[in-house]
Formats: sequence, C-alpha cells, structure tokens
Amino acid sequence: MEGENMDQKSEELEIDIIVAQIKDGNKEAFRALVCEYQRKIHVYSYHMLRNKEEAEDAVQEIFLKCYQNIHQYSQGTSFSGWLYTVAYNHCINLLKKRSLRHKLIALYRTQLAQAKQEVDYASLSIQDVLGLLSAEDRNLLVLRVWEDLSFDEISRIMNCKPTTVRKRFERIRKKLKMKMIQLEESPNVPKTAFRR
Repeated sequence: MEGENMDQKSEELEIDIIVAQIKDGNKEAFRALVCEYQRKIHVYSYHMLRNKEEAEDAVQEIFLKCYQNIHQYSQGTSFSGWLYTVAYNHCINLLKKRSLRHKLIALYRTQLAQAKQEVDYASLSIQDVLGLLSAEDRNLLVLRVWEDLSFDEISRIMNCKPTTVRKRFERIRKKLKMKMIQLEESPNVPKTAFRR
C-alpha cells in the first residue's frame, strides 16, 4: 500500500514537471502528456458518447481545451482528475448540444419494442446496459468501474460530495441488478443468456 502511494506521488510529480514545461511553451511536453492520457480519455469519451467517431473528435477537442486552459491546473492536485473534469464537461456539453440524450431514449424505446417481439438476450452488451442509464449515471459508472477512480476523485470531477457519489453508485448498482433480475425472470429469456 505504501509502495503504491510512493509510485502515485512520483507519477504526480512527473506530471507536474511536464505541465510546468507545457506552461513554458514546450510542445514536446504536451505531446508526451497526450500520449500518456489519450487512450484513457478516448475510452472515457466513447463510454459517455457511445459513438466511435464522436469520441475520436471529442478526444481532440478535449486535449485542445486542456492545452488552452493548462494555466488553470494547480500543481499538487490530481492532473488526471482535472483532465477528466475537462472531458466530463465537454462530453456533457456535446450530449446537450446534439440532443443525444433524447435520441438515446428514443432509440432505447424502439429497441425495447422490437425486443418484445423477438428477444435475443444472449447479445446483451455493455452498451445495452449503459443505455439504461442517464449521462451522469453512465459517467459515474465508467469512472468507477472502467477507470477505477476512487469516490473522492469522482466527486472532484463531478463537483459533488464523495458520500453523494457513493450513494448514487449504489443506486445505479441496485437499478442494474433489478433490471437483470427482471430480464432473467422473463419467460421469453433463455436461461443460458446470463451464464457467460
């Protein structure tokens, strides 16, 4: 445990040095920073936006915002937390601008109606499960499960208290668990669909 803290502090110090170089105009340092975080931000954006092309565009826009606003980052704080906050705000703005939330709901309802006629629950995927959630709940789930962030880090990104984040996460888990139980108990669902 102590070794992990030392590694994390060393990594944060290294990031702070890179950020200081970026603030001094070093473009190579920025390229190094992009290389370090690009994949994580792409995965995060994809889970938020649920569209490969939009996620790829979002990653470029997020790093552009990061570069333009790097002076707002305070050394000594979590850079990844700051970057995820930029990514979160950008993705939420995209969802609002493009009315993606409404399209997702309409798409989900259409898929649900089709599923009642001919169900293939064996093909349930992570994207189907994420489609059951609001953008903010999806964000929390992605940060906690896929990015393995602590509740404290997530609370800073989402600008709320850690206890609020923890309670919301538990509500999301219960909601998804209940949905899976309902699906398992449905007479149209093959019982092997949930044994993977």
